[in-house]
Amino acid sequence: MARDPSDRPTEPLRRQVPVAREAVAASEVVDPVWAERLEDRVRFLQGLAALATVLALAGAGLSVYLLLRDDDDRQGASRERVARLDGRIDRLEGRVGRASDETDASRLTDQLAGKADTESVQALSDEVQQLKASIDDASSGDDTSADAVVQLDERVDALAQQVEDLRSGESDLDRMELPRQLHPV
Repeated sequence: MARDPSDRPTEPLRRQVPVAREAVAASEVVDPVWAERLEDRVRFLQGLAALATVLALAGAGLSVYLLLRDDDDRQGASRERVARLDGRIDRLEGRVGRASDETDASRLTDQLAGKADTESVQALSDEVQQLKASIDDASSGDDTSADAVVQLDERVDALAQQVEDLRSGESDLDRMELPRQLHPV
């Protein structure tokens, strides 16, 4: 009776002998047409890899040649373009110089210098108070201006009545027969 190794936890394990088996050889038949097509495809891929290698080497060689070639024909940027850029840089440097001279604090100081001080504001306030007082005096005075307005209103009403009377009188005149010599022909 063989004992299970889990029953003997402290006993060392013995090496087990492998069981010998017979080797089985594959005896599949390979189709010769299929093998020939496979070889053609492998040759085609080898040709593409060789072509890609040649193109990569040609590109690398051309780039090294262009880097090492002494090119006197290309001067870089034209002199006109360099002059324009130089002028633009000078203008921008001038702006920066003016901006640094005129800081926010100096601009605020200049603006505050143009503003009125407290004495000027007080003088203007006093003048406004005097004007208000003179207007109040004029309106609360003798009420002569109010009386004058009432009198003018009465005179206008009287004139309107006279005009109305005259109009009604003209209509009476139209009814009356005037001499022949007064009528227009």
